[in-house]
Formats: sequence, C-alpha cells, structure tokens
Amino acid sequence: MRRKPGQIALALIYALLALNAWAQVFLALGGELSDPPILIGLQALIGIAGTAAAWGAWAGTRWASYAVVIHGVITATMLVSLDPILGLGEARSRLFIAAAAVLAWTFLFAWYLHRLTRRSEVSQ
Repeated sequence: MRRKPGQIALALIYALLALNAWAQVFLALGGELSDPPILIGLQALIGIAGTAAAWGAWAGTRWASYAVVIHGVITATMLVSLDPILGLGEARSRLFIAAAAVLAWTFLFAWYLHRLTRRSEVSQ
C-alpha cells in the first residue's frame, strides 16, 4: 500500500501527540510532576487514543477516523476540565476556544482519513 503525504503527516502528528501524553503520564507516575490523578488518567486516555490514531492512520485502517475523533473529544474534554481540576480562573474562555479548535481540527482530520480509507477500499 502506498501512503499519501497527508496520511503520513497525520500518523506523525498523532504519534507525537501520543508521545507527549505518555511522557506526561510517566513523568507524573515517576514523581516528576504533581498532577492530580484525574489529569493523569485523562492523559493516559489521550495517549491510548493517540497511539491508536497514529497506528490507524499509518496502516490506513477504516477505524482510524474513529480513533482520531476519540482522541479529539478526550483532549477537548481535558482542556475544558482544566479549570475545575486546577482552578485556573481567568483562563476559562481561552480553554473553551482551545477545545473548540481541537474539535475543529479533529473533525477535519477524521473526515480526511475516512475519505482516504473509503477511496482505498473502492480501488481494491
């Protein structure tokens, strides 16, 4: 299977996002960070979903777009939850804007992967 440049880019993006989430989890578990347990749990879920999205994008699987959506929804949920978890106060509106941006990119990327995998199924 020949990979499209966009497919490779998305696989790399989600691999890096997963790596970042896993780094946060392992640093927190190792005592380097003092994040609350709920935040560590959300980062672990983001790491799992990001790993699945990277693998699915690279392999061109039908479920890759679903993994991307799951990753985006969990990430947006975490962003919106940061104020109640950490008590950030005035940053609340910026967190909602960031969550909306994450969801917008998520659905764009998911649409692209869904379209890509449908085309490869039709051509086979």
